[in-house]
Amino acid sequence: MPQLFYCLVRTWDQTSIMRSLILGLLPLIAATPALAEEIGECRFSRETLTFAGTPLEQASCLMRKIEVGAVRKPQPLPPVLVHLMTDAPPPSAAQKAAAIAAFPEPYRSYAMQYADAPVSKTEGELPLLYFVIHDTSTPFYRHDPFPRHLNEDWKVNDFTPYMDGSIAKAPVAHIFLNRVGQIWAGHEFQEAWRATKLESRVVGSPARGRMVHIETVQPRRFLPGYDDRGHTYGPKPGFTKQQYRMLAALYVYVSARAGHWLIPAQHNTVDSTIPDAHDDPQNFDLKSFGKEVEKLVKAGR
Repeated sequence: MPQLFYCLVRTWDQTSIMRSLILGLLPLIAATPALAEEIGECRFSRETLTFAGTPLEQASCLMRKIEVGAVRKPQPLPPVLVHLMTDAPPPSAAQKAAAIAAFPEPYRSYAMQYADAPVSKTEGELPLLYFVIHDTSTPFYRHDPFPRHLNEDWKVNDFTPYMDGSIAKAPVAHIFLNRVGQIWAGHEFQEAWRATKLESRVVGSPARGRMVHIETVQPRRFLPGYDDRGHTYGPKPGFTKQQYRMLAALYVYVSARAGHWLIPAQHNTVDSTIPDAHDDPQNFDLKSFGKEVEKLVKAGR
């Protein structure tokens, strides 16, 4: 009996110790996935606030082609972007000057005013890293056809809805770029703003300041047979030459202010796998964007 009692007591003691150890470790075990969690197909880390891989690998994932229905397909990066993501020196003062010279007035004067100002950073002091391209998906024509002279249409190119609070209480992006190449600043690049579900709903305020957001004007209408905003399409071509030229100038300009080449990205690829993620930018021609970036990079050498 004494031996049996000893064994029972010893077993109870060991079980109690193990239970205490497990209970003590549970908070650590629970905390580990939150730090290690990666969000979306390009694997955004909550801990580093960075997508997975080298800058080149990140850009390759984030600049995949987005087709109707948010179908994402791989596509090669233009050589200039490969160069900028791998072995290019930081943007030069001459390249920044070339970008500013490309801007139309009044934005050119505005950009010159802030040319030497710092850009946004996160609340944890991480620097700006991503240049995110959107399309406005407005004006929305429902089942009506797009205007015949779409690119010059006043309603399509009007900035007022993005400024007057009719779409949102505050401008939804840093920059709005219409189809004739005019630029309106919703927020200066110093401001840590949010324009993706990743920043507003999933990671939240710690991610703000890591991205700048460019809204390019592209109208939408319902796909034939549908009447919900999840099934819409934009015109082809999706963007104009003026829009690609100004997108490139904005990319070079804000990269120069940041002191390093930003990683290009798109709204949909940033938010991939997040419920109700937007499908923009539709019909984005990466080659056309690359050609315009290359012109400015060479002009500033």
